[in-house]
Amino acid sequence: MRLLVWGTGSRAKELVPTLRTGATEIVAFIDSFDSGGSFSGKPVLAPGQAAALKVGSDYDKIVVASCFEKEILDSAESLGFPLSAFLPEWFFHFLRYAGRLNEEQLVRLLAVPWWYHAFEILPGIMTPGICSYKPYLLDHPLTREVSGKKVLDIGAWDGPYTLEMARRGARVTAFDIQPPDHSGFDAMRDLNGIDAAHFCESVYNLDPQRHGRFDVVLFFGVYYHLRSPLLAITNINAVLEDGGLVFVEGAVLEGASTVDAFCADNADRIANVAAMPMAYYVKDIFQDHWSNWWVPNMACLRHWFTSSGFAVEHEALFENDSRGYLIARKVGPVPPEHAVLEGARS
Repeated sequence: MRLLVWGTGSRAKELVPTLRTGATEIVAFIDSFDSGGSFSGKPVLAPGQAAALKVGSDYDKIVVASCFEKEILDSAESLGFPLSAFLPEWFFHFLRYAGRLNEEQLVRLLAVPWWYHAFEILPGIMTPGICSYKPYLLDHPLTREVSGKKVLDIGAWDGPYTLEMARRGARVTAFDIQPPDHSGFDAMRDLNGIDAAHFCESVYNLDPQRHGRFDVVLFFGVYYHLRSPLLAITNINAVLEDGGLVFVEGAVLEGASTVDAFCADNADRIANVAAMPMAYYVKDIFQDHWSNWWVPNMACLRHWFTSSGFAVEHEALFENDSRGYLIARKVGPVPPEHAVLEGARS
């Protein structure tokens, strides 16, 4: 990978040794205020001179080696630089693995617009996501023997659970509203040679006629991001084979005071109703994030599933009781919502 390095100051001096690897070559440096001469053995160009170079023929990518990144990107855009040529912030994260990655692997990882999960995408190679992969969610004996089984991973994002299930021999399908080329899913699948289908759709559209039927469904970190979680659970029931299992993980009220300021102020009230099945409607409030809607306590989470054709076989709390976990087995279809509807079906 041929690089232009924008910056000739202390930051550039610090980065030059890490940029000289078998997979990278520095073509030239760019100085916003000066040009001519050389820096670290390479020519120094003015921004206008560098803008005349062609991506793909003269260089491949640009690295910003300066604390004034925003100003540099604004200047680059005004000069006509293709912003897609600028390497993402996690370039240096992956560069430290350069000795263990070939150029094709490094380029593939760097092409991902945004990483969500932090997980081991290749042996010894970690991604720089903001959400840690939780291997303990797959430690239960019921997830250890999945060879040959059909597994659906809802909310797959970059696909760490898809990858692990595939490694265990399952036939995995991923389901997420994030396009697989925007998340790291396509990179994960390509680099590992995983034969996993991906549907870029809402769980509200999950349909056995179009998406198939499964022995196991993973439903991690999703339900509290849904305005209608019971509709999602209904659809999960529909795609599960009779006796199939769903593994569920997400935010719960029991330990919400440890992660949310409003819940911390109302911790006593939440504790007083812990045995009562209830959920807190928190649009734009819970953890100050717009994507959070309903946060149930464990009793409510359990009832969501037992009222939807499931029998709960295992449940637990993790992360200071702020995350709930349950395993439920499909024992029948979702019952009708109203007696009138039940009569109409008979």
